[in-house]
Amino acid sequence: MRTRWSKLGLRGRLALSIGAIVVLAFAIVLVAVRAQMAHESSVIRHEEAREQSEPGASGRESKEGSAISPIEDAQSDAEKTFLVVGGAALAAALLAGYLLAARTASPLRRFAATAAKVDAGDLTPRLESSPADAAELRTLAEAFNHMLDRLDQAFARQRRFVSDASHELRSPMTAIRGQLEVLARSDSPSVEEIRRVEAITMTEMGRVERLVDDLLALARLDEGVGPAPREVQTASFLSGLAGGGSRGIAELGDLADGTIEVDPDLIAQVIRNLITNARRHAGPHGRVALSARVDGGSLLIVVDDDGPGIPSEQRERVFDRFHRNEPSRDRASGGSGLGLGIARSIVEMHGGRIWVEDSPLGGARVCFDLPGFEPKMRDLSADA
Repeated sequence: MRTRWSKLGLRGRLALSIGAIVVLAFAIVLVAVRAQMAHESSVIRHEEAREQSEPGASGRESKEGSAISPIEDAQSDAEKTFLVVGGAALAAALLAGYLLAARTASPLRRFAATAAKVDAGDLTPRLESSPADAAELRTLAEAFNHMLDRLDQAFARQRRFVSDASHELRSPMTAIRGQLEVLARSDSPSVEEIRRVEAITMTEMGRVERLVDDLLALARLDEGVGPAPREVQTASFLSGLAGGGSRGIAELGDLADGTIEVDPDLIAQVIRNLITNARRHAGPHGRVALSARVDGGSLLIVVDDDGPGIPSEQRERVFDRFHRNEPSRDRASGGSGLGLGIARSIVEMHGGRIWVEDSPLGGARVCFDLPGFEPKMRDLSADA
């Protein structure tokens, strides 16, 4: 019985409890009234029998008067019994309903107190539920605790993100300030010194600009601004990206030809980030290749390099913001550690996924797929 009760929801418990209270109150009133009526009925029969035994007219008059009197007395006693017993049963039902409501609301008050602590900024409290609680309350506690866990993780990521961003901005600004102070201490700096300081300053400013651009891109993605998809011809689109700019040059492998509905600006940013990252690790004389093929109903885009590769234990973490496998080399080469994080956010926004595996070139292979690819149909008449 207790097991069945524990499986009932909050509505079921309240319905059964209130129904039981009403039925019990009705039964008490019914039993009391029926007992009173049985008593009054026996009194009336007794009076009728006594009056029938009296002879003469005076007996008839006494019979008429007493016949009315016992009935009126019975009705009066029944009304009093109904009022007294009914009032008592109603008061008991109200008290039982109040106690039931208080017991039912007790976990809710506890939940409200925990929510008040969370609202004050403390994310450590958690709701505690017992097997005896209603299913809805246990579900509410689990959902609330899960929400607090996610909030705690989100705030921790935010604090770490702000700390990492501050560090990334502080490094180039410190370098620029140091070079300017060195230049300012010289009364008559040479042209070579000015050019050297200018080159270093421009390099560090470029790092700051790239970092700010990446931070703005992440802010837009975190705001949940959806992509603006339109139809893209994949082969020409990818070949244009592979040959665009000195930092984006990559070898072209097989490119699946067809159409797909994506936001071309965002997907172009993903591919540029992957090519730039691959070029940074492969070095100026290394190999970087871009290819694409059909994978079921999706377009699978692959960027390979012949660099040092990515250890298997790091392949998921490389998509975390500000994560680096080799911090000193990446920072020196101008990497902010945000490119792959931005790529993952954009790909997931399009309903795809992104991952890292070994490359046949010897380095790392970064793959991502995009659903909804429509391959180009071959022109059979031209082949004939």
